[in-house]
Amino acid sequence: MLLLDVCDSCDVSTAKTHTWIVYSVLFCLVDKVETLKRYKFSLAFENSNEEDYVTEKFFQSLVTGAIPVVVGAPNIQEFSPGEGAILHIKELDDVISVAKTMKHIASNPDAFNQSLRWKYDGPSDSFKALIDMAAVHSSCRLCIHIATKIHEKEERTPKFMNRSCSCSSKRGTVYHLFVRERGRFKTESIYLRSDQLTLGALESAVHGKFRSLKHVPVWKDERPSSIRGGDELKVYKIYPIGLTERQALYKFQFSDDAEVARYIKGHPCAKLEVIFV
Repeated sequence: MLLLDVCDSCDVSTAKTHTWIVYSVLFCLVDKVETLKRYKFSLAFENSNEEDYVTEKFFQSLVTGAIPVVVGAPNIQEFSPGEGAILHIKELDDVISVAKTMKHIASNPDAFNQSLRWKYDGPSDSFKALIDMAAVHSSCRLCIHIATKIHEKEERTPKFMNRSCSCSSKRGTVYHLFVRERGRFKTESIYLRSDQLTLGALESAVHGKFRSLKHVPVWKDERPSSIRGGDELKVYKIYPIGLTERQALYKFQFSDDAEVARYIKGHPCAKLEVIFV
């Protein structure tokens, strides 16, 4: 029934020109979004089961409030805006259990509302950290990457190699670190004493520095107003500059304070990146 509703006005079998087909597809897209708003579920079946292959089939479902039933990326849960917000058919054997869950949700208003709870409470921090990446155009991110590589090469020259990255006294050692927000090139200086080399102290120092600068997150104007927040800053993650987005979001994690201390001591003038949510 859903397939007929979505595609009924987009029959291209009688198309006379390529332009007609293009306009038909565009209007079908509008009809699809409006149609999905009337349903509790959407079959978001992708054309590939590759990691990170997630298309408009999934995101349009989230926009309309239809719970996406996904066949596709094995890591689709990383794209979920909240607990229980999506249903994932990983293998053929999952079909029966997912169908039972759909029947339960469809007949139980409380269960359905719980699946859409994220629309009222706001999406998870992990979802915001993922989606906010798109606030900076891919061409700009490429420029930042290239500029960073050029700067790293410059830092291997004698002029940079001889600079001081720490200062020691009887009271201990102070370490000079450089931190930037994801999506920006410019770094800011922060300083940590040798008795403060913990993840909590690092996050506090980064938060304090950017707050003192009245820093505006790069995604501020791109988010919907309902989840844009006020002037507060919330540190989601801090990691070394140079990681891929996947590494930064899902692979890298300072395991404990000892690892933070080892990294700072082992990387003079350590350069880090922060994600605010």
